Amino acid sequence: MDTSSPQTGGYFQILLLLALIIPAIFFMLTQQNTLRVLKPENRLMNPGLVWLQIIPLFGQIWQFFVVSRIAKSIRKEIAFRQDDSILGFSDITAAEEQGKLPTFAIGITYCSLYTAGIIINGNGLEKPLLLTMIGGLGTLGGMICWIVYWVQLGQYLRKLRRFAL
Repeated sequence: MDTSSPQTGGYFQILLLLALIIPAIFFMLTQQNTLRVLKPENRLMNPGLVWLQIIPLFGQIWQFFVVSRIAKSIRKEIAFRQDDSILGFSDITAAEEQGKLPTFAIGITYCSLYTAGIIINGNGLEKPLLLTMIGGLGTLGGMICWIVYWVQLGQYLRKLRRFAL
């Protein structure tokens, strides 16, 4: 059986595409669900708007807004719950978190590294090996930060669900 046929390459491309799309869908569901669990008055964006990240080029810019608005929305929700709760939502969040933007730093880092990697390597132009390696490291670093961001976001989602008003 000839594994170098064009059909085999097509199957590999489809599998690769699915390997990228499926985690992205679950990631955006986490973002959407995090916004949904917040009181509407504490949300800085409609949960459905996270899906605009799918749009090529626009999504690359929009992800920065999504990360920022989610972080600010979580902070507003935590502040609201600390002020309003007799159960003491602050017990599940460190006191120093008040005033900070949860998930913001790692989220913006993932967006920045991933975008830098795409800009460096995604233009299709021939470039020096060192620049290609830097772009690849940016993309790899962005993917690692994306996973860390996703885990942190999931932790906040679980905490917020557990202590829902």
